[in-house]
Amino acid sequence: MLDLLNSRKRIFFHISYWICVVLFFTFLWGTRYSNYWVCFYNELIFLPIKLGVTYFALYFIIPKLLFKRKYFYLITVSILTMVTGGILQRMLVFYSSIPSLGLTNPSVSLVDPTEVLNHIINTTSVMIIPVAIKLYGYSLEKENKILTLSQEKTKAELLFLRSQIQPHFFFNVLNDLYAMALKQSDKTADMILELSGLMRYVLQESTADFVPLEKELNYIRNYIELEKLRYGNRISVDLLVSGDVSGYVIAPLLLLPFVENAFKHSSIKEISGDWILIELLFSAGELTMIVANSYDSDAVKSNYISSGIGIKNVRQRLDILYPKRYALSNETSQNTYKCRLTINLQP
Repeated sequence: MLDLLNSRKRIFFHISYWICVVLFFTFLWGTRYSNYWVCFYNELIFLPIKLGVTYFALYFIIPKLLFKRKYFYLITVSILTMVTGGILQRMLVFYSSIPSLGLTNPSVSLVDPTEVLNHIINTTSVMIIPVAIKLYGYSLEKENKILTLSQEKTKAELLFLRSQIQPHFFFNVLNDLYAMALKQSDKTADMILELSGLMRYVLQESTADFVPLEKELNYIRNYIELEKLRYGNRISVDLLVSGDVSGYVIAPLLLLPFVENAFKHSSIKEISGDWILIELLFSAGELTMIVANSYDSDAVKSNYISSGIGIKNVRQRLDILYPKRYALSNETSQNTYKCRLTINLQP
């Protein structure tokens, strides 16, 4: 049905264009010679030649020669087409009844260069607008194809990055469970229960394009509670949230890797005194997340097993989802690791 409508619109456009061409030249020459009816008749007998030349250019010269970059044939065929159109139109004028009406001089030769050139210009002038529209449409179509390919590539990259979220998360948490099981900790059962709630969120929400920002923050709170079960009093964790986040959305599981990273960089030795501070500041559509933690590089290198894709994954997703709308930085001092992320969100 849509193709039929488009076809009808195309036919209507073509018919309208040629009606305008006939009326335009009738008015132009009719004003000059003060005989609109003769000029109207003149344009009607010229119309088949103009149609032939124009559509030959649109459906053969442009797609078969120009688009395929056959430039030698393009120039040769274009010149032959224009000259042929001009000569045919000159022949119609010379042999028709038009000369008897006083619009042309019968004594002028059929192949008079000036007359032939005038008819070539007259014939090819009507091609300018259709050819321009054809080339413009081709340019738009080419741009759309490039844009579509770019969007498909971006979508494929994003799907790949999403596919890494779940294995990365479960890999890290299962390592925690394994460590607690080896110690025969009485918190293992509670940790599995907390994990089940997190798994439900990961499995259900990670496939969505965006989730409510409030839901994402609750997920981070639950993850922190899960890690507290493992570390107990060895790590002090503070989460500060300010600002009204209602009505805003964010890509799922975008903030969690920074929290995971904080636990990774904190000391995991059997000592106390380590700390993590997470600040989430929201104002006027801008979310700022600051994650700071105590840092022990030797402990991280020797005791923590990680897939190493968390922050790298996030940076790639940020580039795709929030281009030029985020800022990400981190700094490391002797005993502190700090990461800062700012995103401009949309309600």
